[in-house]
Amino acid sequence: MNTQDKVLSCYNKVADDYAADRWDELSKKHLDQLLLKEFAAVNKDKGPCADFGCGPGQTTRFLYDNGLKDIVGIDLSPAMVSAARKLSPDIKFETGDLLNIGYAAEHFISTVAFYSIVHFDTEQVKKCFGEINRVMKAGGDFLFSFHAGDEIVHFDKAHDKEIDIDLYFFKTDDIIKLLYETGFNIVDAIERPAREDMNYPTRRAYIWAEKK
Repeated sequence: MNTQDKVLSCYNKVADDYAADRWDELSKKHLDQLLLKEFAAVNKDKGPCADFGCGPGQTTRFLYDNGLKDIVGIDLSPAMVSAARKLSPDIKFETGDLLNIGYAAEHFISTVAFYSIVHFDTEQVKKCFGEINRVMKAGGDFLFSFHAGDEIVHFDKAHDKEIDIDLYFFKTDDIIKLLYETGFNIVDAIERPAREDMNYPTRRAYIWAEKK
């Protein structure tokens, strides 16, 4: 199991390289763009949105540029938050822990978490969903993505830096079950096949959920 300290150490080490590598990734992800544009259109005038596990803020930036101005990017890693602030000084970014979100109940009307659960095991994912549900208003939208499958991949190096971290794949049906258990309904759930032209060619899953 990854501890939050392991995740923090990993992303603090690779933050600048990760930002340079991933900042423009959405330009090649047409499905992601379609989903995020629709999410922004639906939620842009409803109230505050959080982009959890925002990294260098590429998804936060995309949502902001598509009209979702009331948004904050939140990441565990201070180095990632620093990179995000440099790349998008007009957007609010802050550090935060998905397993212990520092906001009051029902603060956000919408939330996003693209690939933000990938270092959690199943119990951690359930706790994360519970925390996201807690800080959302009833009827709010939650859009997120993850690597689809049933394996765990270990990494001991990234961007020429030594790290120690596991990447978890999840079956979509298992994630849907956890969402129901933590107070969400499912709006849409889709998968796309692996693409060899991507930085990490895996099957991807996208779920749009709604807080009950």
